[in-house]
Amino acid sequence: MVYVQSVMKPGKNIVNSHNEWDTLEEVIVGKGLPEKLPALDFTFRLHFHDNIYNVTSTCGSKLVNDKNTQELHINKRHIHEHNEDIENYVDLLKSHGITVRRPKTPDKINTIKTPDWKSSNHPALNVRDLTMIVGNKIIETPPSLRFRYFENDFMKHLFLEYFKSGAEWITAPRPLMVDESFDLSYYEKDNGAIAEYRSLIKESKMSCGHEIMFDAANCMRLGEHILFNSSTKNSELGLQWLQRTLGDRYKILKTNVTDTHIDSTFLPLRPGLALMLKPEKKHLLPKCIQKWDLIDIPLRDRSREDFDNQGIKLASPRIELNVLSIDKSTIICHPEYRDILHEKLKKYKFNVVPCRMRHCELFSGAHHCLTLDVRRNGKLENYF
Repeated sequence: MVYVQSVMKPGKNIVNSHNEWDTLEEVIVGKGLPEKLPALDFTFRLHFHDNIYNVTSTCGSKLVNDKNTQELHINKRHIHEHNEDIENYVDLLKSHGITVRRPKTPDKINTIKTPDWKSSNHPALNVRDLTMIVGNKIIETPPSLRFRYFENDFMKHLFLEYFKSGAEWITAPRPLMVDESFDLSYYEKDNGAIAEYRSLIKESKMSCGHEIMFDAANCMRLGEHILFNSSTKNSELGLQWLQRTLGDRYKILKTNVTDTHIDSTFLPLRPGLALMLKPEKKHLLPKCIQKWDLIDIPLRDRSREDFDNQGIKLASPRIELNVLSIDKSTIICHPEYRDILHEKLKKYKFNVVPCRMRHCELFSGAHHCLTLDVRRNGKLENYF
């Protein structure tokens, strides 16, 4: 018997992106704002620990310690203003000749369940968090938050289109995400927190120990090298999985400069130049990156009114410096940082384009987080 392999003839390969700074040609921008925060379950508390532990919400409840607090609604004004800012952001990107694609959006927030837990679904807003583009590969990463378990489904229509154009499409092993899947060693610095988190763990017969869980936003693409922020055994397994998946052509560089996502701590602008927003952690970067010009941008002073108007803070104030590069000499940034970024980058001849993005701490993402660059005009290179 002769087996004939059917081969689909690919069209133009739409997907091609190797770093954070080549000229941007096509991008996905997140869409869909929730009316309430996701279920404040065990994984939510772990992921946002640094910003919400023992923090009182606008309705007077403790976000972590009040076990009866299952959902908190978001101010409709914040939703409207953030949506307005995102649409203006889309228009700005289009004005630079960039093709903008959008996810589908859910009709409503529903309860989602697996045999082991339940949570609520969520729209694909910060689309860089769970997907990374490496060359012509779309890589969906295994979520570390239960409410994001099905989030990438809202982009499947785009991924399928890109696959048909010739892209590779890889999905990491989907974790069980039982309580025992999570490495809690990061929280041992806080005796009260670690004791509370351990008390919340429910044993499951399905447990297989710590699982592969990491977000694409833990990674920063630098051509043949990928900088991977790893702070738990879960992300360490993710680092190993990514290295084996990509093979010898790529080298994963490990760091531990923050809790999870790296793009509000270290943001490369072009080879040899980056924003380093935690300068005291510079020594934790790989030595080859320590040789770069690392620019520190101090956080702006904000009024109490400005601070209060943000509502609940899921991200740190550094999220306002979550800039997007659209080429090697142009970045899009928060308007309040336009002048200082212009001054600090003047000698590098950068064009700094302001774009308002209110409430980015509440929605845990700004210009970089909100985008997934599908195609940049460049090729794979070794910058070290």
